[in-house]
Amino acid sequence: AYSPFTTWVQIVKDWMKTKGDTGKRKTFVNTTLGETWEAKIGERPDAEVMAERKEHYSAPVPDRVAYLTAGIDSQLDRYEMRVWGWGPGEESWLIDRQIIMGRHDDEQTLQRVDEAINKTYTRRNGAEMSVSRICWDTGGIDPTIVYERSKKHGLFRVIPIKGASVYGKPVASMPRKRNKNGVYL
Repeated sequence: AYSPFTTWVQIVKDWMKTKGDTGKRKTFVNTTLGETWEAKIGERPDAEVMAERKEHYSAPVPDRVAYLTAGIDSQLDRYEMRVWGWGPGEESWLIDRQIIMGRHDDEQTLQRVDEAINKTYTRRNGAEMSVSRICWDTGGIDPTIVYERSKKHGLFRVIPIKGASVYGKPVASMPRKRNKNGVYL
């Protein structure tokens, strides 16, 4: 024990007094035993059980939001979409985040992406807003999938992009060329 001037009998009595009180137990472990308190952690919940418990929180679009944009990240086994609201002075809010699981080239998966693209978001006053512009990453998958969806949703609404990790590159620039299908690149 850390307390050299305390008897073992007193240490046991002090220990017994901490029963059922986490705060007192923590103080006892830290001061009397001279050890770092480590909270007892129960068994980890199963990931599937936790996934079943999740709730999708939906709140009205903040009043200061003037327009919505989105970005879609393409992966082989999913699409991840984030919707951002933009206000004066480039103030921004994350409005929605969706992970759409499924093969990137599966039509049912792509239909769920279409639904996410066409989703509307409600303001407090009941007015609905849709996403104005969407940048959709073509990296890592067959880019023709994104090109076809861009053409379907509107060439200036859904813009195929290729992400870059080079410092100093512009965040976005207007497309300068079209592919053979008329999709801006």
